[in-house]
Amino acid sequence: MSEFQRANLIHWARNLARAGKLIDLVDGSIRGLDREQATLCVTVALLCLQKSPAARPSMKEVVGMLSGGVEVPALPIEFSPSPPSRVRFKSKQRKKGSLNTDKPL
Repeated sequence: MSEFQRANLIHWARNLARAGKLIDLVDGSIRGLDREQATLCVTVALLCLQKSPAARPSMKEVVGMLSGGVEVPALPIEFSPSPPSRVRFKSKQRKKGSLNTDKPL
């Protein structure tokens, strides 16, 4: 795989998933790494990146998968990660100077 392909994390993850080597996404220098837990976390993260919200697990399912109470489905080989969001978020912060500084926070 080229350096360019490795620079695209999603492309790299997709190739590693096809090859059954998701553990290669994890820094190998981490001491005491539980490879099974690391692979589980990567798999669940990739399931959460599906393009279609209907294909993503709910947060309840994510917690269940990570705690061992819910079976982790097989990662689709052609998983389709979400594109970058085009939604702009507006801050609901108060206008400058409107914070009451007389009382401690």
